[in-house]
Amino acid sequence: MDADDTLRPPPGFDARYWMVRWDRMQERYLVRRAQRFAVMTDLIRQTQGEVSRVLDLGCGPGSLTRVLLESFPRAEVVGIDFDPAILLLVREVLAGFGARVRFVQADLRDASWCECCPAPMDAVVSSTALHWLGPEQLSVLYRQVAEVLRPGGIFLNADHVGSDVPAIQKAWERNREQMRLAEGNASADDWHGFWEAYGRAVGVDTQKFQQWAFGDEYAGVEEGLPLAWHLDELKKSGFSSADCFWRCDCDAIYGGIV
Repeated sequence: MDADDTLRPPPGFDARYWMVRWDRMQERYLVRRAQRFAVMTDLIRQTQGEVSRVLDLGCGPGSLTRVLLESFPRAEVVGIDFDPAILLLVREVLAGFGARVRFVQADLRDASWCECCPAPMDAVVSSTALHWLGPEQLSVLYRQVAEVLRPGGIFLNADHVGSDVPAIQKAWERNREQMRLAEGNASADDWHGFWEAYGRAVGVDTQKFQQWAFGDEYAGVEEGLPLAWHLDELKKSGFSSADCFWRCDCDAIYGGIV
């Protein structure tokens, strides 16, 4: 369904302030975040030519969505997210793009999400959202993404990836922490701090919602599944090619062309 219009911003709600606070929080954890977005948009531009439709899975408050709208001024972007509180923010932040952007409230764990989206898409993207899904859920999602894309369309996911070798995983995580200290925004909110403050601002118990949404149903792997697993699944799902396009220890941009 389209984003829940019953959840309205409270009087005096400053969407730009909360968007900046979100981005600062994300930069605390995700080193070279802007670089990831630049790599993704460049890959779309280099492989797709004219871009008309892009789908952003787990769009959150629209950091990547905005980059897509600005990078492809003739494109329509559809964002999907499960959380009505964060969809409230993205609607406010990106309202200036008018009919070029639309948001859908849907659960990516439910196979019916793709019924809400126009097809075919030139590109489907996601950023640090799909690790919430477990292996079986991701396998289903990859098949659906292949169906939503037009022939030749591209899928790109910037997310956590893990290693089957414990020593390598520990080395990656240690290096990531060092990079966070050197490049991250240590003064920003942590994850829980942001959500507690934002929930108070919009009058929503975000902790209760997240527990209901993910507590008993959470099947994801926080450190991410191995990259080889993702590439194999994409090939099984109908992608003619699958590859890793960027990597930084525990994080990667991977995807493929149908």
